[in-house]
Amino acid sequence: MKRISFCTLFLLMILVGANAQTRISSTVTDATIYLNGAALTHTANATLKAGSQEILIDGLSPFIEINSLKINANGVLISATEFSYDFITTREEGARITRIKDSLEQYKQLLTQATDEQTVYSHLLKMLTDGTLNNMQAKENQVSVADINANMELYKSKAGALQKSIDQSKRKVAELQKIVNRLQSQVNQDENKEKQTTGLLRLSVSVPKAITTTFTITYFTDAASWTPCYDLNIKDMDAKVVLHSKAQVQQSTGLDWQNVHLTLSNATPNRTTVAPVFSPWFVNFRKNISYRANKADMLSNTITYETAGVASTEGYLTDVRGSRATAPLKMDDYVEVDQQEVHVNYVIAVPYDIPGNGKMQLIDLKDYTITAEYKYYSAPKLSDETYLVATLSDYQKHNLLPGYVTVTFNNTFVGKSLLQPNNTDSLFTLTLATDPRIAVKREKRMDFCSTKHVGNSTTVTQSYLITVKNNQTKEVKFTLKEQYPISANKDIEVKLIENTPAATYNKTDLGVLTWDMDLKAGETRTFIVTYSIKYPKDKNINL
Repeated sequence: MKRISFCTLFLLMILVGANAQTRISSTVTDATIYLNGAALTHTANATLKAGSQEILIDGLSPFIEINSLKINANGVLISATEFSYDFITTREEGARITRIKDSLEQYKQLLTQATDEQTVYSHLLKMLTDGTLNNMQAKENQVSVADINANMELYKSKAGALQKSIDQSKRKVAELQKIVNRLQSQVNQDENKEKQTTGLLRLSVSVPKAITTTFTITYFTDAASWTPCYDLNIKDMDAKVVLHSKAQVQQSTGLDWQNVHLTLSNATPNRTTVAPVFSPWFVNFRKNISYRANKADMLSNTITYETAGVASTEGYLTDVRGSRATAPLKMDDYVEVDQQEVHVNYVIAVPYDIPGNGKMQLIDLKDYTITAEYKYYSAPKLSDETYLVATLSDYQKHNLLPGYVTVTFNNTFVGKSLLQPNNTDSLFTLTLATDPRIAVKREKRMDFCSTKHVGNSTTVTQSYLITVKNNQTKEVKFTLKEQYPISANKDIEVKLIENTPAATYNKTDLGVLTWDMDLKAGETRTFIVTYSIKYPKDKNINL
C-alpha cells in the first residue's frame, strides 16, 4: 500500500512539473545582416496562466552571441534565463523536401519499369538467337538452304528491332538513374539539415494574471553575412549608364528564414573599437642582434587563403501575406537607403525566404544612373591595341559601398572590376573593348638613334615615331601615352630631347608623356619622342 502511494505521488509530481512547463516555438521575423554577422529577431506567442512557471522557447539558432541575447514580453516578469541546445527535437519536414521525396519515388518507379523493359528485351533477343541457332543446327544435315535463308531473314527482321529497344532502354535507365541520384543526394542533404541542433531558451517567469502575450527574442550571430556587388550595363555610348546594386547574402544559422524582413547594413557590430592614443616614444641605440628564423617560426607566420565559391540563387521573393509572389518589375521601388552618420542601411520592404544552407543568395537593391565619358586609349610601347574606356565621374554621391562590378557593354560580358567609392580618386575607369579602327603604330627612327663613347662616358640616344589614324566615320576622344626612362643613380643622366608635339601632361616622376586630343574622322597624327642616356663607360644599364 505504501509502495502504491509513493508511485502515485511520484507520478503526480511529474504531471504537475509537466503542467508547470510550457513549450512554444519561435519564428524569425526580422534580420539585420551586417558584412559579418547578423542581428535576428524571433517572436513566439504564448498563453500563460497566473503564477510562476517555466517556459521553453525553441527554434533559435545554436550559433548565437550569448551576451547579446535579449528577451521581452508584455505582462511577464522574467526572473531567470538559460540558453542550451536541443539535440532531440527534429523539425517538421518542410514542403520542399516532401515534394522532392515524392519526385524521388516517382522516378524510382520509372527507373524500375525501364530496367524491367531492358531485361525483357534482352531475354527476347537471347531467345531469338538461341532459337535461330538451334534451327540451323538440325541433326542429320536435314537443314536446307531455304530453311537457312528463312531463319536468317527472321533473325534480321526481329533482332534489329530488339537491339534498338535494348539500346533505348539503356539510355533511359542511365538518364533516370542520374535523376534518382541527384534527388537522393538532395534528400540526404536536406534530412541532415533537418537533424541539426537548434537553440533552446529556458525561462523562469512570473505572471500576475492569465495572459496571452508575445515573446520577442533578439540576438547576434556570426553565421550570416552579405557582400555588395554591382552590375554595370552600358547599352551604347549614347545611352545612360545604369549601375544596378545587388547583395550576395548567405546564412548558415541552422534555420531557414521564411518571410523575413531584411535590412542590410555595412555597420560592424560585435567589435570593440578604441580610439588610439599616444604612449611615450623612447629613442635609444639599437643593438645588433643576429636572428636565425627556424622552420617553426616560418610556419607560424604562414597564412592560408581560401576562395569561397558562389552557388546558384535559391532565395525566393514573397509578398506581405507570406505567399510566393511574382518578382516586381523594379526591386528598386521596395528598397530604402537609410544613410546614418557612419554607416548605410538598405531596408527591404518585401519579405524574403533565405535557406540556411550557407549558399549565396542574390538580392536586387537599387538602380543608379551614372554619368560616363568615353574615350580611346593607347600605350603602344606596352600593347598594339587601342582600348575603349569609360570614366564614371559622379558615382560617389550615391553613398555606394565597395564591391565588385560586372560590366556589360553592347550586351557582351566585358569582365569584372572593383568599385572603391572611398578611394581618393573621384574617377572610376573601366576598359570596355578594343577597337582596331583606331590604328596606332610605334616604330624606331633608326637614323636618329646612336651610341657614342666620349671620354669615360657612353651616351645612348633613342627616338620613336608614333602614328595614329582614326578610321572611324566620327570624331573620337583619344589619349596616347609614351614612356621614357628615369635615372635611379646620380651617375646616370637622362634627357628628354624631343617631345613633338608637346605632351598635354609630363609626369616626370613616372617618366610618362600623355597626349589628350580629339581625332576627327579619317585624321592621321604623328608624334616623336627622343631621349638620351649618359652613363659611365665601364658600366652597363638596363635598356
